[in-house]
Amino acid sequence: MPDNQRIDLLKEQVSFLEARLTRYEELLHGSTLKRMLFGGGRRTKLSLLEILIALIVLLYTLVKIEVSLIFAVIIILSLVIILFSALQLNVIRKKNGKEKYQRMIDSLMAEKASMDKELDRLIAQKGLE
Repeated sequence: MPDNQRIDLLKEQVSFLEARLTRYEELLHGSTLKRMLFGGGRRTKLSLLEILIALIVLLYTLVKIEVSLIFAVIIILSLVIILFSALQLNVIRKKNGKEKYQRMIDSLMAEKASMDKELDRLIAQKGLE
């Protein structure tokens, strides 16, 4: 591979690393909800959606359905879903703490420094030829 292509490829990779670094730094210094939503993946979004749907069902049941056995079953199931989803969100919150993002940032900084060093070496080598 010609030196110019290698240099351009390394510059592109460094730029991509800087974008990832910026994203992780924003998550590190952002709110817990932001870390959960953007760092927790689909499970977080599904848990929030489950809670919202269960609350809507619960409120609808309280307003529209007469007190009966079905009323009690729907309320119990709604509360179980809300509790289960809240527990999942708590686990996700603990997994996505600030330490996780600090480790990622440190790792990316080391990788970026290594790439910058290689880029400088290639540029210096090209300049000598």
